[in-house]
Amino acid sequence: MSLDMTHDDVQAALAAEALGALDGGERGRVHAHLATCPECRAELDALREAAALLAHTVPHRPLEPARSDRLRARLLARAAADRQAAPQVISLASRRRSPLPAWLAAAASLLLAVGLGVYASTLRGRVASLQDRNAALSSTLERRESTLAALAGPEVRVVELASTQQREPAGRMFWNPHRRRYTFYAYNLPPVREGREYQLWLITPDGPVAAPTFRRGENGGGSVEGGYDIPNEQIRAFAVTDEPVGGLPKPTGEVVIAGTTTE
Repeated sequence: MSLDMTHDDVQAALAAEALGALDGGERGRVHAHLATCPECRAELDALREAAALLAHTVPHRPLEPARSDRLRARLLARAAADRQAAPQVISLASRRRSPLPAWLAAAASLLLAVGLGVYASTLRGRVASLQDRNAALSSTLERRESTLAALAGPEVRVVELASTQQREPAGRMFWNPHRRRYTFYAYNLPPVREGREYQLWLITPDGPVAAPTFRRGENGGGSVEGGYDIPNEQIRAFAVTDEPVGGLPKPTGEVVIAGTTTE
């Protein structure tokens, strides 16, 4: 009859192996299985680590001399009785069901509980890390989807803003009449004086309607987005002027770039 141990047999014996309590033959069969099973090797490593923690956690308390002598005498008597007993042939099935000694079962159970606790703690840390990464990724995807919807929606119209100065600044307006929103990008804008910035205007038959201001970047670019509450048909053009920081209700600076909404 084969004495090879199954995966479940080895799993049941790992706690005892971590405590160094297996006999030579059974230990050999366990290690033969470990050589081909990464799962069992990983679990044995965790149980051994837990055993080491237990060794440092439980304080050492030496036995009293009299108690030590009594324990030694009992162990010697038990060993002599075992040598005199007739050998028994135990089948593999009954061997699996043979109970561990009480002290070993208790230690193995405690070790297994500690090992599972360490493993569970590690899993919780990994899950928390994955949740944080997933939340950051979701936030990034939401921002990208929002920008894509603002620039590439079927109802978005693109309005080109041409230069009115020698440096040829330019702009591109992504206008969504359906949502009454816009996203504007400017390029090659000239620097402005201290205390001033650029302001976007919605040009209507009744005059310019103020939109938000925006700052010029180091490369001459800038951007602004927003919404409006006037009828779409009243918007005839978009323009950008140089105004004081914070903007004004009516333009006072020179128009830098402008573009009409007519196709």
